[in-house]
Amino acid sequence: MTPTEYPVLLWLAFSSQAGACLYCFSTEGKRIRVCEYFLGYANGQQKACLSALTAAFQPYVKIQVGVSEMEKLKDIFGRILFYLEEKGMAKVPYRQAIPEAAAKVQKEVEGLQAAPACIPPCVRYVHKAEGDITILRCTVKFTIPPETIIRWKFAKDIISQDLAYFEVLYTGMDLTFLIRPTTGAHGGTYACEIAEEDDVLVRKFFYLNVTVKRLGKEKELQAMFHDILNPPPGVASVEVVEPISSLQDLLQDPDSLRKTGVLLLLLGLFLSSMLVTLLLMGVYFWATDVK
Repeated sequence: MTPTEYPVLLWLAFSSQAGACLYCFSTEGKRIRVCEYFLGYANGQQKACLSALTAAFQPYVKIQVGVSEMEKLKDIFGRILFYLEEKGMAKVPYRQAIPEAAAKVQKEVEGLQAAPACIPPCVRYVHKAEGDITILRCTVKFTIPPETIIRWKFAKDIISQDLAYFEVLYTGMDLTFLIRPTTGAHGGTYACEIAEEDDVLVRKFFYLNVTVKRLGKEKELQAMFHDILNPPPGVASVEVVEPISSLQDLLQDPDSLRKTGVLLLLLGLFLSSMLVTLLLMGVYFWATDVK
């Protein structure tokens, strides 16, 4: 390992994202060797060759990729330097070969843009009311290769980026996911993946928050009460009333205070009141007759 490689390795270790920078993924010695293949070992034009390398790959510096794609980016630039060495050995002029190499690497570098590492905001929030139409779009700012596969996944009722919670809903070519009509059961996190064979180029997350309408809840409660008060045909509603030996037993047994028990208690109190009233009236008339 040469001293010039240390800054590159430290940068790779502590960066969360990387630009498509030729100088970040190659050493000075490797770049000089490329120019030596084109010009020889003692040629005064090597500085011009190195400047041509910098200018050709400068447009890709702004293309950011996630930390998980850095090794792929390093491999791309390693292969492109080897390609340039072959062109130099074939005596192709460097002013012709370097632009060709830059154009060759363009598709590969742009394909790594917006890689699986999530770029904040990591989860996009989508708010919908029950009954609405929900459309989720897995769009990107670069051209998607024709052989890619689109996967839509779902984690019910949670906000998460942990793929262990997700189940696959769809695999195909559609970048748009349609939910119609949206219900409370659709609430949760949706993930879309744009993949090329086993490599995921893009992964995006959407959290769908569904507001359940009060009218729907009220209808559910009304239906529930209707079912309770009006059982289906053929279903008997039987209530067993156990005999009560005394009022004290009734009061000491909470399970006995059901509808029928309460009616019997009220009936007993009413009859007792009538009996007391009749007794008082009898005493009154008896006292009147004695006088």
